[in-house]
Amino acid sequence: MKHHRLWIHWILFLGSGAALVVIRTAELPAVVAGLLLVAAAIVLVNAGLPLARHGVRHVVAEQNSAVQAAVFAIIGSLYATLVHFSVVVVYDGYTRADATASQEANALADLERMSKGFSGPVHRQVQEASLTYASIVVNDEWHTMTRRGSDPQAQAALAELWTIYTSMGPKDRENALYAPSIERLNQLDDSRRLRLRASVRDVPSVVWMMFYCGGVLAVVMVFFFGVRRDWVQRVIVSVLAAVVALSVFLVTSFEQPFSGNSAITPDAFETVLIHLRSRER
Repeated sequence: MKHHRLWIHWILFLGSGAALVVIRTAELPAVVAGLLLVAAAIVLVNAGLPLARHGVRHVVAEQNSAVQAAVFAIIGSLYATLVHFSVVVVYDGYTRADATASQEANALADLERMSKGFSGPVHRQVQEASLTYASIVVNDEWHTMTRRGSDPQAQAALAELWTIYTSMGPKDRENALYAPSIERLNQLDDSRRLRLRASVRDVPSVVWMMFYCGGVLAVVMVFFFGVRRDWVQRVIVSVLAAVVALSVFLVTSFEQPFSGNSAITPDAFETVLIHLRSRER
């Protein structure tokens, strides 16, 4: 292969590699990001195939095809296990974050509903604090969580609810609904901490390193397979690269539960907010 043609492949290889990094970090629509990720991966491996052949042009790949197939089978099996593990862990965290947000909203609704059993001033205070908390979570804190933060005003509204119950007089504390209300308040507080914790949780760096290294090794092994027809080998590496890219895209989509195109929405809080506003009228 002429050297000037190798330069073309080097440019395509480095350019597509840089494009993968940009697509991986950019905030793009899910369909666009997925298609661009697959396209860049396919260009990358097809540009790298001639470079790999040039680097081992003195090696007869056909003589080692059986060994290569065995090694590729081992790497493929290990990589498939790693992908399965990563997807299960990430999606499990995503579903638990969604369930936690729903539990938090339900605890808030229960707390406001049970406040009817207390005196009029207490009920109004709980209703106002609950409405403030739900409004801040929906309108402010949910957006703040996309930047891995929390809203201090939401914490202040929650602290106000605690103040209402901890400062009640002996008569209100003897109410049969006082202990269940404290239980709901604890559940609300715990669910909030878990929700905020889920917004900053990442896939461990060691898992990403193994994820990328496994995909690269699987593709590189195919580079050195002895195939008589060039287009057959290109189809194989292209399909493999597309599968690896889609696996990365899938894990990335669910890595941050409250940001991105698959972000959890505050539907549960919006329902509670509508309910509280209707009661306030």
